[in-house]
Amino acid sequence: MKTIVNLILVSLLTVSVNMLNAAPSIHENKVIDEKKASKTLEEAIEAFENVMEDPLNSIPENLIKESEGIVIFPDAFKIAFGCVGGQGARGIAMIRKEDGSWSNPFIVTFGEGSLGFQLGIQSSDIILLFKDRNDIMEIVESELTLGGDISVVAGPVNRGYSSSTDVEFDAEVYSYAQSKGLFAGVCLHGGILSYNKDVNDALYGTYFVDMDEIFNEIETPYNEDISNLIETVNRYGE
Repeated sequence: MKTIVNLILVSLLTVSVNMLNAAPSIHENKVIDEKKASKTLEEAIEAFENVMEDPLNSIPENLIKESEGIVIFPDAFKIAFGCVGGQGARGIAMIRKEDGSWSNPFIVTFGEGSLGFQLGIQSSDIILLFKDRNDIMEIVESELTLGGDISVVAGPVNRGYSSSTDVEFDAEVYSYAQSKGLFAGVCLHGGILSYNKDVNDALYGTYFVDMDEIFNEIETPYNEDISNLIETVNRYGE
């Protein structure tokens, strides 16, 4: 009996050691999150340019000038099979500070589940323009549900006209998307925006970086990737 117990204990110990060896270390997780942050920033720039360089469906530049916040989700995906579907993405959020400049970004995630018969796969570059910066700042404190906590509507586009077209900012959030896939469009209602703690900590090299640090204490732009992001948004919204 004692021999059997010892064998069980040895087996459990072996399994535990193997699991520990297979699990990423804290350092490895940090490196992974740093890569995620860098990739998200680079892809956000590309996504914004993709939308703005569309000759028929780009965002009117005066709306970018008037917006107090922006969220960019590159390659947001939606997948559905049978009666269950969902969509998700990782992106960036920035606010326009009191002096009119754009802040350092923070990393946000987007998630949504849906029911109903559907079939297809879709990848979209999504841009959200916020009329009030305070709505974006709430994401850090709690999740923000589009169409629930805040209304979101499809934004007006240039449609080939001059970028100086006078368009009023009449919604809390305007959404824009450039999509590829089998779905006809992108539905953001019910989508949840949340703060990605681990990737933000990795981006700014600290533990639980808070909103005040990102916007007011950390040098803006914090690094070259962020500098390129802010320059890109400014280029289309000056």
